[in-house]
Amino acid sequence: MLQKGAEYIQQLKSERQQLTEEAEKLRSQIENLSFEISNAQAQLPATGAPMTHARYSKLKEMFSAYVKEQTLANWKFWIFSLITEPLLESYNNSVSTSSVDDLCRSSLAWLDQQCSLNTLRPLVSSSMRKLSTTTNVLANPEGLPEEVFRRVTKQEGERFYPR
Repeated sequence: MLQKGAEYIQQLKSERQQLTEEAEKLRSQIENLSFEISNAQAQLPATGAPMTHARYSKLKEMFSAYVKEQTLANWKFWIFSLITEPLLESYNNSVSTSSVDDLCRSSLAWLDQQCSLNTLRPLVSSSMRKLSTTTNVLANPEGLPEEVFRRVTKQEGERFYPR
C-alpha cells in the first residue's frame, strides 16, 4: 500500500511539473502576443484604424442609397447631397473611432475645421459650380427636378453625382 501511495505521489508530482511547464509556456505566449499587439497599435494612425477600401466603398454605397431614397421624396435633397458628400469623405478621413474619447475629440476638431464659414463657402461654391456645369440648370431651371430624378433612378452602379 505504501508502494502504491508513493507511486501516486510521484505521478501527481509529475503532473504538477507538466502543468507548471505548460503554464510557463502560456505566460510566455501571452507576453509575446501582448508585445505584438503593442507594436501593431503603435503603427496605427492617430485617427484610428485606416478604413479599408471595401469598408469605404460600403460607406459610399450606403450614402448613395440614402441620397437616392431622400431625393425621390424631395428632389432638392440631391443638391444638398452635392455639398455633404465631400464633408462625409473629410469626416471619414479625420475622425477617430478608436475610443469614445477619441471620437468626441476628433469629431469636435473636425467640426471646427470643416464646418466653419471660411471652409464651407468654397465647398458650397464648388458644389454649385459642378451643378451648373454638369446639368442644364442654367439653360432650363424648370427641368432640374426631372433631370435629378433621371440621375438617381439610373441603373445601380452608375454614378449619379456630377464629376
